[in-house]
Parts: sequence; structure tokens; C-alpha cells
Amino acid sequence: MRTSTCVMTYRTTVPVSRPPASRCRATRASIALTLALLIAGGAQAQGAAPAPGKVSEAMGDFRIEGYEGSRLRQIKYRGKTYRPLNAYEFIRVQALGPKMGGQPVLLAVSNDFMGVGTILIAVQNDTPLARVLSPTIDIRDPDLGLPQPGRQDLLLFTAGSRALVTSTGQVLWFEHLLPKEYQPSGVRLVSVAPDNRSGALLLDNEIRLSTQDDGVYARVPFTRAMQGKAFKTLWDESYATAGKALDEGKRIDQRRLYDNLKAEWINRNFSWHETRQGWQLRGQGLDSSPVLAQERGELR
Repeated sequence: MRTSTCVMTYRTTVPVSRPPASRCRATRASIALTLALLIAGGAQAQGAAPAPGKVSEAMGDFRIEGYEGSRLRQIKYRGKTYRPLNAYEFIRVQALGPKMGGQPVLLAVSNDFMGVGTILIAVQNDTPLARVLSPTIDIRDPDLGLPQPGRQDLLLFTAGSRALVTSTGQVLWFEHLLPKEYQPSGVRLVSVAPDNRSGALLLDNEIRLSTQDDGVYARVPFTRAMQGKAFKTLWDESYATAGKALDEGKRIDQRRLYDNLKAEWINRNFSWHETRQGWQLRGQGLDSSPVLAQERGELR
């Protein structure tokens, strides 16, 4: 008779401590995040577009940098970021052609959030300096100036009452107020004399002639009524042009367009004449007359 041997096995249970529920949840979340990143990385490897590349353009010791697919640009001068008037992002930067201090003169238009507008950058004594040409801040319709009719080397920035001589980079500005006189804003520089030393400024009731050194020296009696009659069709034209652009999905600053049309009208209907008393403006049967010495503060 065979004897069966029964072997009894004793299992010893060792208690195992479980991690807190919060730790388990954190671990599961971490695993899920890792999987998501892996899946996303796989999708990118299978055909997602790579990050846009960096673009860079040298302009003398200036360098204009940005990224492909973006209009925003930054300006560097000799390797350091240049922030003219605290602006550091621009939608347009271009070299005009002339040089100052051995460096190109730049025309730049700031981004909307920079709060500057259109500026000119020129180097003096190895230092880049900026001047505002137009305070207009509109990336959809930036102010790049209006070529004065008959003078393609001169840009009028009617919104800033300034002019730019593109062949030299010189910025022109003319005082429109007489001594002890105050007038609200709204004056527009509408024409510059051939020698760039005199400018015509359109006010709401006349045109004033001024030099950079001596200020207002003459006026043309182009009254409010005359302007209303002359410019009525221009307002209608600016309205129609802005409306058409809007229908096409574009945007035009109608007020600035209207001011530019007025400047073009002045240059078509008035002309500069050099006399012994300086440059005078004539047209529409009107002639400029000198400002009285009392008004200029020369007599007391």
C-alpha cells in the first residue's frame, strides 16, 4: 500500500502600505500628461509645420530682425536692441537712401501697442536718434507720407505737420503761431517752398507762411467759406474711397486721406513765387501779404 505524503504549504502574508489617494491621482495625471506630449510629438513628426524661422537683414550697423510669417520687426544697432522713443516692435523698417554719420537713414512705423507712429532714425556722433514724423498709429493704414505734387523728393506728413526731404533725410517743421497767440490743434503743413526754407500751413481760416528760423512772416486770406467750397468734393471723394476699401476688406483712415487730398489741392491751385520779401504763395486770385511787425512782436 502506497503511502501519500501530504505537503502543506504555509503562505505568509506581509502587509503592504498603500500610497495616499491624492498621490495616486497625481501619478495618473502625470502619466496622462506624458502620453499626451508623446502623442503630440508624434503628430508633429508626421507632418505638422515646424516653428517659423528667424529672419534678419543688415542695414549698415543696423540689423532688422523678426520671424517668418510675422510683420513685427525689432531694430538692433551694433548688436544691441534699439528702442527709439521706448518702441521696440515695428511693422515696417526701410532705408531711405541717404546716410548720416556713415549709417543709413531709416523710416520706421511702430506696432499699434508701441504708441509712437512713423519715425525717422538717423545716426549722429555714433548714436542713433529718432524724430517723430507722424503720430498716426495704425498698422492697417500706416502713414508713409504724401509726395508733394511736383516734388517727389519731399514727403508731407500732414497728420504731424512735418515734411521729410528723402534725398537728405532732413525733417522740416514750421511754427504756425504768432507770439502770444494760442490756437487749437488742427493745423496742417500742406506745401514746402523749393528751397525747403519756407512752408505753407493750412489753418481753418487762412494759409500762413513760415520759416524754420523766423516763424510766420505772411498769410493768404483763404477763408473758411472758401475752403468749404473748395474742399467739399474732396470730402465726398475721401468718403467714397474709404467706403470702397472697406467693402474690399481693407481699411483707410478717411480723415488723413481728406487732409492729404487738401494738400494736393493746395499744390495744384497755388504756387510758390520768389520775391525780395521771400517766398510767397499765390493762387485762386489770392496773394500772400506780410504779417505786421506788431503781430510778429517786433514793435511794442
